[in-house]
Order: sequence, then C-alpha cells, then structure tokens
Amino acid sequence: MEKSHPHSHGCTHCACNNPVLKILKEELFSPENLAKMKPFSGAKIKAKPQPIMISGGTIRPMIGGSTDVVEAIGIADGHVVATGDKKTVKKIMDQKFPGYQKKELSGTQTLLPGLIEPHVHMVPTAMMADWLDVSPFNGQDLQPIYDLTSVGAIVNNNIPKIPGYVILGRGLDPSLMPFVVKADGTKELQTIDNTVLDSINDQEPIMLLSASMHTLYLNTKALQHVYQHSDTLKNQYKSADEYILATRGQLQESPEMTPALKVVMVQIIAMSIHINKYLTELFQLANSRGVTFMYDAGLNKGFEKLLSLYFKTHHEWVRTGGAYICSSQEEADQLDAYTEPDRYKPVYYGHVKVVSDGSNQGLTGYQSTPYLCDPANNTGIFNFPQNGIPAHTIPPGYNTLINTVVARKGWPLMVHANGDQAVTFAINAYQRTLAQYRGPELRNRIEHCSLLTADQITNMVQMGVSPSFLIGHVGYWGYAFKKVIFGEKAQMLDLCGSTLAVGMRITLHSDNEVSPLGPLRMMEQSVTRIMEKKTTSIEVLNSSECLTPEQALIAVTYDAAWQCYADKWVGSLDKGLFADFVILGQDPLSLKTQSSQYMKMRNIPVLETWVGGIAVYENQNVKTKTEKV
Repeated sequence: MEKSHPHSHGCTHCACNNPVLKILKEELFSPENLAKMKPFSGAKIKAKPQPIMISGGTIRPMIGGSTDVVEAIGIADGHVVATGDKKTVKKIMDQKFPGYQKKELSGTQTLLPGLIEPHVHMVPTAMMADWLDVSPFNGQDLQPIYDLTSVGAIVNNNIPKIPGYVILGRGLDPSLMPFVVKADGTKELQTIDNTVLDSINDQEPIMLLSASMHTLYLNTKALQHVYQHSDTLKNQYKSADEYILATRGQLQESPEMTPALKVVMVQIIAMSIHINKYLTELFQLANSRGVTFMYDAGLNKGFEKLLSLYFKTHHEWVRTGGAYICSSQEEADQLDAYTEPDRYKPVYYGHVKVVSDGSNQGLTGYQSTPYLCDPANNTGIFNFPQNGIPAHTIPPGYNTLINTVVARKGWPLMVHANGDQAVTFAINAYQRTLAQYRGPELRNRIEHCSLLTADQITNMVQMGVSPSFLIGHVGYWGYAFKKVIFGEKAQMLDLCGSTLAVGMRITLHSDNEVSPLGPLRMMEQSVTRIMEKKTTSIEVLNSSECLTPEQALIAVTYDAAWQCYADKWVGSLDKGLFADFVILGQDPLSLKTQSSQYMKMRNIPVLETWVGGIAVYENQNVKTKTEKV
C-alpha cells in the first residue's frame, strides 16, 4: 500500500494541538499514573510574604501601560500598597507596616513588573524533558553549528543502556539546518527521512520528534521495530518493507504517529512519571528569565487536572492560566457558557483555542499561494477542510465552529493561524460571528498571525481582535523564510509596527518549547528584527516594523496581562495588584537601538524574580541588599 507524503520536510505545527499528548492522554492522566506523579499528599506549606519597601536604581511599575519611573514601591501581604516618591511611600509603610524590610537598588539595577509569556505549552514541555534534546537552540541562542552531524553526535553519545529501549529525541528542526543547494543553484530545506537517519545510526532504533511535535522521524531500524510490534500496521501493510517504502520514516499527525508511539508507550510513560520535577524545573527556568506568569495555549481536562494537583502540593513559582483547546464541533457544543475570570486561581480558563493550520517553517501554514521550496505546489494544510469546498473558500463547518464558541457560548477565542490564507479565514470567521454576538466585549486573539496585509490589519482593529506574535519567526527563522521558503513574501512577517500604528494592542510569545522562554529575548527580536541564522553580517527583516524598546516592554507586561484576562492581578505594579516583579541588572529601555548593533537584550542579567512578595529566584552571582527598618 503506497501513500503520498506531500510535506516532505515534515509538519512542524504549533505545539497547541499536540498529537503525542492526544495519543497518550488516557494513559498519562489515568488515576494510577497521576498518583505516581504526586510526590506527597497534604497541603503545601505557604511562605508568608514580608512587607518591604524598594527604592533606588530604576523602578518602572508600568501603571496604565506607562513606562514612567517612580522612586519607590511598597509591598505587603503579597500585594502592592504604594508607588511614587520615596518620602510618600516611606510614610505609608511606616504608618501601616512598622518593622518592614528595606531594599535599595544601586546603579543600573531596574525593577519591572514580572514578565509574561502569553502563549506556552507547559505540560507537553515538561512531559518530554527526558527525551534527547536535538533542537537548534543553546539557551536562547541558535547553535553555532546545527546540522545532521551535530544531531548525530547527540544521538550516538546517548545510546540507551536498557535493552529494547528506542532512542527518543525532541526538537528536530530541518528548517534551521544549512540549506541544500540543488544542481540548478536553487536552495532547499534539509529533508529528513529514514535513509538520512540511517546515516547517523542504522543499528539502534531512532525516533526524533519535530520541533513542534507534529512529525515523527524514524530510521529503518525503528520502522522495522514498530511494524513488528504493531497489529494495526500489520493489517495495513503486507510487510515491513512496504511500510518503510510508504512512509520513508516521516510519520505525520496522529493517524501515522499513533502506531509508532503505541509501541513505545511504556517507555514514554516511564519517562513522564517524574513530570512534577520537570514542571518545577520549567517554572524555575522561567523565573531565571524574569517570567512570573505563563498562559497555556492548549489546555485540556487532563492538563488542567495535572497542573491543579501540582499547585496544591508545590510552591507557586509562576501564575498560570490558559485556553481550552477545542478541536471539533462536538467539543464546541459541550462548552459551558463563558464567565470572565474575576478572581485569580492557578490554571484559570480565559479563552477557547482553535488550531486552524500548521507552521510556516514546517511548510504547513495554510497559504494562498504555494511555498517557493519543495515539494512543488504545496500550500500547507487547513485543519477543517470540507469536501467540495474550493481551497480559497472558507469551509462552512469552520464558520459554524467559530460561531458556536463565540456567538452561542460567549467565549473569547484564540485562533492559531500562521499562513496568510489561514489568517484570512480566521478574520472572515470572526467577522461573521461577531456580527451575531451580543454580549460584553471579548479579547479575541489570532495566535502567531504570521503573514498580514494592511487590509487585514484594518479589519482586525475594527473587530477588536488582537495579534500575539511568535517573534522568533523573525529572529530565528527569518533568514530561511526570506531565502528559501517565501522570498519577498517574508516582508509580511510579524508586522508589529504596523499593528501598533493603528492602535492595536499586541503581545510577543515563545510558543515554548517551539522557541525558548525569554521575554527579554523576544523584546530584543522585536526591536532589532535581526535574522540570526545569517552569521556573516547583520541583516534586518523589514526594519519599518521594528518596535521601540518601550513598545516591546508593554507587549510583554501590561498588554500581555490584558490579552490573557490577567490585568486585574498582574502586568503592572499598580496598588492592589500582586507583587510580582523582576529586578534586572540593566534597564532594557536604556540600550542603544541602532540597527548595526546587536543589542543582546536577552543577556541582561535577571537578579531576582518575585511572585506574591516572595523571592522565587535569586542570581547567585549578584546580590541585592536587604535590611530591616
């Protein structure tokens, strides 16, 4: 049986609609496994925040989205009680909180509201922490050398010691490997298939998951192993050779990935049992990069239950909320009517999430015209197709789904849309449903919103729909987009400046672990728009779309909180809000912004991160001074 594989470079979707977790959700979140993941019973011990007054250095509370500086801030019971001049704040603290602590910042040290990641995937990231990291990233930077040789070295240096175990890796990204030059001089992305992986190791079974978890690459040994242990595949293919010939080691989406993952199910579950430890490490990494709030863009009941159990027995390193993933009309029909969250609780729901297409760097974002690179005539995928509906016509079923979520159930919506045709469909669907919606104003979003036109921006601002940009598309993947994937169409990518110019509120996100956590890095990429894969000289992608540092800071604090329905609690240090803040070694608004200079904003030291008036991270290399009054 022969199958066609139109996306020969693999489908690198957003992690939101992750087939690995869809396949594993019953096993991973079974009562037995959840019991194993919970390290102890009983309530966690809560530390009591002490009243403190902080002054000196540079303090930007971002009240009302303003970047103005104040002299001091007073904190008590985990909340902000005063900001302003030092004399006034001291008077309030002396009168209401005698015996408070005092912290004096020095030199360039800068206090800001805690930084926000408005689109991440916490459980999938933690669940796969034990898989081999074969990604192109070293911290927040691209690896200086990332190719098949470097990936092969990681694989061959980590052969499992347990007999029968398969080598499991995550984060493989062919789009960030060196381009392949064809005989006619044109450039293509690196293709990964079973023969390519065989050149790395043909003796051990290898399964490598693409960066966003939607393509599984297998070598021949792994394909044989999977076929031998899968009754499903034996009923579908006459032999292992036929299976190998049909798939070429490129298993895409749940139907093709499921049989392979079922074969290694026991191994995956064994690697996931300590997920609480991996969640803690994820949150502590976030703290070390100044993050105090994370919004999950793909929650389901299992994720919510796991995270809720975690926060019952663990310190709250970060605030958390998210969007409930909705993949079908049946799921939309089952939604309860929406109620806007008015009181913070860990893992609250703010939105419903719909994933309409794939990713542009994976050649699966849904486009109006074909990608420039192979395979020929590829316009990506749309997740809600209908038979008989032309490619550029919005499917009625997609409209019905969006209408159910917004107009019938009253939920704010996040639509994942990367390709320009997917963005067009999302905007059209919003227009139809908002014409029928009768209720309070909703903070509807388009996630990634990668390729935009001036007309689309106008439509979005008129509807009150805001974009959240995966700004790594410019910094990390921009060069590949410009040189191989899109050509001049790359000028449409992440139009941050244009959207702000018409009065929209925007945010920046990492889609972790599609790209690394780090709002300072995201600010840098939005300010410089330097394409990092090009190392011989500095090249900026569409400099007219560069943000100012002030605009970038608002996007990762004040507006990010607003977009996530969290502005009642975080995003600024206004009186009454949570005392969630970060102390940096340098003010990110003080750096030079010439296009000829790589700002390295991402390398500003995070000295301390505080959540609810309690320090959750302290840089051991630099200490700030605290004393009692």
